[in-house]
Amino acid sequence: MVMFKTHLAIGFLIGLLSFKFFHFSPLFFILLVTIFSALPDIDHPKSKYGRYLWFLSIPISFFFKHRGFFHSIFPAVIGYFIFMYFKFPLIAWSLLIGYVAHLIGDCITIEGINFLHPLSTFEIHGPIHTGKFLESILFYFVIGFNIFYLLKLFNLL
Repeated sequence: MVMFKTHLAIGFLIGLLSFKFFHFSPLFFILLVTIFSALPDIDHPKSKYGRYLWFLSIPISFFFKHRGFFHSIFPAVIGYFIFMYFKFPLIAWSLLIGYVAHLIGDCITIEGINFLHPLSTFEIHGPIHTGKFLESILFYFVIGFNIFYLLKLFNLL
């Protein structure tokens, strides 16, 4: 919820760092990774995507708690295999990478996540409180790195 823009910044960074491993349009791939990097929060109706996709978010939140199943690796892997089966590798890889970028962002928060929910109870927690000072520092650091990497990519540095 609060970390929406931080998730997008991290997703953009992961997209930038990973596009060269694929033969997709870099611009479209990075855009999709960035968009998918906020998708796990669909399990909360007050999240940015939850408010726009309320017809999905409300039923999901009825059956799944926030930072439960939708904050595990399983939805990303399931989505990946579905899109690969239907021959949409760009969407499959973008979804998987963006989703994992979100999970990485959430595992550095105090609330943490369980990558293997519901098969495990092991959670990963970090030092960052969502919506607080350290998250702002992380956001601006990631934005700065994104800009630096783009400048290097286009040989402007």
